[in-house]
Amino acid sequence: MTSIGHGITVRRAMLRMSQAKLARSVGVNQSYISLIEIGERPLTDELLQKISAALGCKTEELMQWAQAA
Repeated sequence: MTSIGHGITVRRAMLRMSQAKLARSVGVNQSYISLIEIGERPLTDELLQKISAALGCKTEELMQWAQAA
């Protein structure tokens, strides 16, 4: 799991948000979110910005949550 992917997982858990709901919010499939979280798919800057916005945080915060968990 990548650091940023783990940060996404942690933040989703904090919000009790499913992968499916996050995926709908950013316009990708749930399976793509799953693959991002485990580091199997690349994450563009644009998609990272969309994910951060959907999770209500800054991209830098995703890295902090990854290290804290």
